Amino acid sequence: MLKGISKKIFLTGFLIISGINIYGQDFGKVHKLILEGINSIYDIDFPAALSKFQQAKSEAPNDLRGPFFESTVYFWKALFTKNRTDYETYLNLSDNIIKRCEDVTDKNENDLDARFYIGWTYTIRAFVVYMMDQKFLQAANDIKSGNNELKFVVEKNPAYYDAYLGLGIFNYITGLIPRKLQWLTTILGYSGDRDEGRKQLMLASDKGVYTSNEAKFYLTLLAWREENYPIAESYATQLKTAFPNSPAVMMLWGGLQSQQDKMSDAIDAFEKCLTLNKGKESDIVYKNAYGALSNTYFKTNNFTKAADYGKKYMAYVNKDDNLNNRLYSIGVSLEMLGNRNDAITFYKQARTDFKEDNEWEKHWLRMLNKRLASPLSSSDSILIIAENDVSAGKISDGINEYQKVMTIASKPNDDISSQVNHGTGLAYFKQKDYDKAIEQFKMNLNLNPAEEKWLVPDSYFQIGKCLLRLGKKNEAQQYFDKALDIDYDYDFKGAMDQKIKNELTKF
Repeated sequence: MLKGISKKIFLTGFLIISGINIYGQDFGKVHKLILEGINSIYDIDFPAALSKFQQAKSEAPNDLRGPFFESTVYFWKALFTKNRTDYETYLNLSDNIIKRCEDVTDKNENDLDARFYIGWTYTIRAFVVYMMDQKFLQAANDIKSGNNELKFVVEKNPAYYDAYLGLGIFNYITGLIPRKLQWLTTILGYSGDRDEGRKQLMLASDKGVYTSNEAKFYLTLLAWREENYPIAESYATQLKTAFPNSPAVMMLWGGLQSQQDKMSDAIDAFEKCLTLNKGKESDIVYKNAYGALSNTYFKTNNFTKAADYGKKYMAYVNKDDNLNNRLYSIGVSLEMLGNRNDAITFYKQARTDFKEDNEWEKHWLRMLNKRLASPLSSSDSILIIAENDVSAGKISDGINEYQKVMTIASKPNDDISSQVNHGTGLAYFKQKDYDKAIEQFKMNLNLNPAEEKWLVPDSYFQIGKCLLRLGKKNEAQQYFDKALDIDYDYDFKGAMDQKIKNELTKF
């Protein structure tokens, strides 16, 4: 009899090790389906991803992986498209997975898989709730709940490496909360630790089962944000190797090249996105690639292609997109080509039905109205070319164009002077000639531009940025404080606190 029992134990152990569950569920097959579904998400092939995750659910009805990853399809769709139907579907699915996992933990509080999926769901839901509805309080509560669950998981099993993705995001993001939102740290009960967050993301990247590549994606963005471009490119290159046919990864690569003024490489990457989309015909890929190409060609002063790709982008916009910046660049491109009548048709499409706190749309609405009221002057045209040259890394050309503006304007007003000073300062900043940049920005501190009022407080901010890079943090803080102390209304005023916090946390 003992011999028979031993055989049964051996057989059961063999089946589990080989991935075949004794109840007929093939968990090895589920693992393969989940990985294939994740790959499809990176390829922006959401129907294929959904099919894989639903197959996983069918293969193993009691496994939490299938329903969790099924919900993530709608999470990514909602973030990419801002579609309310996808958003509502995600919220319903996330509620269901949390309820299902809580039913498991009610019976066994130490079920780490269930607690992990609760934690991961709360963490990503915080992002979409904030992005779609700007519900700070709900997002804060969700990310706190997620962090508590994930902390429990790693306390019980430090080798549960997938849990470090959510913990890393929590630590890094909460370490960036600006002063005006410090009340959130009271709710969270934690102020965040940026360095610890990075270490946790690196753990997930190196050892995670399902989170490894997503962690690399975030690490790319964090290194990019901190201007550590070699590290950003290292992680992005790993993603390119893992997902050679991914439009999402190629968009990330293109953005990283553009940020480093490698405009030709950026254009190649965005064009490749369109090639990779053949056969899938994803609207999301078309929209983002067309928008990126329009923006990149605008920066290179190729106004024909900027307008052409901008028009293609417009075919994919929805009511929740920030639109005024795109309308402005299309209209200006057409006007620079001598087609003011065509430009006016885009200026007139200015969106006014945006939320009051959307400072980005508000700024570009003002600029659209300005362009609608009067044609581009010769000074306006040269300022546009100069700004683009600096943005594209053609520093000497940009500086020369700014100097040209001052020579053709018989009596430059404070609006023109402040744009020239600010733009020239940014040019020297890009060259890492911070002393010269500071000289240029300081020239704006005694000006009083009638329209571009934001250039004065932003010049205080830019001086602070330069001082940080010179190792003068205390002096930098003084200029940041002066920027915050300006009490008149100006473009992007609400974002100043966050901009300053972002800079301080880079160093």
